Amino acid sequence: MASKRKNSPFFYGWYITFVGTIAYALGYGSRYSFSVIFPSLLEEFKWPRDITATMFSVHILIYGLTAPLTGYLVDRTGPRKTMVLGAILLSLGLILSCWGNELWHFWVSFGIIAGMGLCLMGSVPFTTVIRNWFEKKRGLALSLIFAGSGGAFACYPAIAWLIDRTGWRNTFLIEGFILGGVMLPLVIFIVRYHPRDMGLLRDGLIEEKERPSARVINDFQVMDPAWAAVDWTFSKAVKTSRFWLLALTTFCQWGIMQHILVAHQVVFAIDVGFSKIFASSVLALSGVMFAFGSMAGLISDRIGREITITIGTGIGISGIIVLALIRDASHPWMLYYYAITLGAANGLSAPTIAASVTDIFQGPKVGFTIGAIWVGFAFGGAIGPWLGGWLFELTGNYLFAFIAAIVSFAVACAAIWLAAPRKVRARLRS
Repeated sequence: MASKRKNSPFFYGWYITFVGTIAYALGYGSRYSFSVIFPSLLEEFKWPRDITATMFSVHILIYGLTAPLTGYLVDRTGPRKTMVLGAILLSLGLILSCWGNELWHFWVSFGIIAGMGLCLMGSVPFTTVIRNWFEKKRGLALSLIFAGSGGAFACYPAIAWLIDRTGWRNTFLIEGFILGGVMLPLVIFIVRYHPRDMGLLRDGLIEEKERPSARVINDFQVMDPAWAAVDWTFSKAVKTSRFWLLALTTFCQWGIMQHILVAHQVVFAIDVGFSKIFASSVLALSGVMFAFGSMAGLISDRIGREITITIGTGIGISGIIVLALIRDASHPWMLYYYAITLGAANGLSAPTIAASVTDIFQGPKVGFTIGAIWVGFAFGGAIGPWLGGWLFELTGNYLFAFIAAIVSFAVACAAIWLAAPRKVRARLRS
């Protein structure tokens, strides 16, 4: 029966991938909608930008600190229970945010509750589940899921429209109800932890025995049999330099670089003279290009993780440089260029980083290790929004914030080369 199911053109793992795509679009959309809501909060409460941005920083910090717990819960109780709890908490945090009047209200609702909920529902459990379901097409599956993050940015015009029509408070409320109503049934009825739960084999394996060896497995070759043979646990992984290099990558690329820009890009565009609706619409292109760029699984599976991330880094840095050169609204092409290039760059890099993690660390109890690497992202993501606001308050502009984003992008690229997933599992060129 297992063999018959395995040969079905509709491998069940793709249904789980679809749920992951929706989860990323809605879940991370609720996070990154902060970029559009941020100017409204500044206008209403008159708080400094660095202080106001801390509600986003708390969200990212709690998200990352929850990651090891999320991996542990996925290993012990399975992904469905973990994700259901996450969807409930995320919805609750968004709904409570609509009543915020003091900074600490948002720290609790959007920061702690929504941050914890998104982690329990988001990247860590889905990366762990996809690792179980896919081998040959793991890069593609992760890319399809990360493509959902494109929807998170593409929602900018809708969020701007909701704020214009109903206010930022009702926007939080609507987001919360939509997320809970969509994600809870999808997670409950579709997500399964392992193909064994349905009498299936991992896609791409030609036999049921799943321990890596020195032989070629489909489209990649194990280059370091001793490393690949280890059933990695956190206590083992944390003693390796590769663990810390991957954590540095998530700290710099997913953390500082992305969140300096995400938190401040809309308000920067408004500062130089663009309207909120126009800026939100243009920057939504970043999400569309993120989705296209996320097809990097098709690229990184062939040319390697490091080269793919290097291409993304070069494209992304060029976009940030152009953004830093914008002085007024007379050259809208510059904002378009930034949105398109940064979206494509993040799309190329984000799923490839996740694939690199799963290339290097595998095993039946690897969920906690994956979650621990995501902690690097937490600290970077917590620093990024505050750092961007602090540098603005210090200098009166965003130039040094953009320079910090460029440096972080480059450091992340260098760290991936040093972690060297190609030396554990090398892609075969056909």
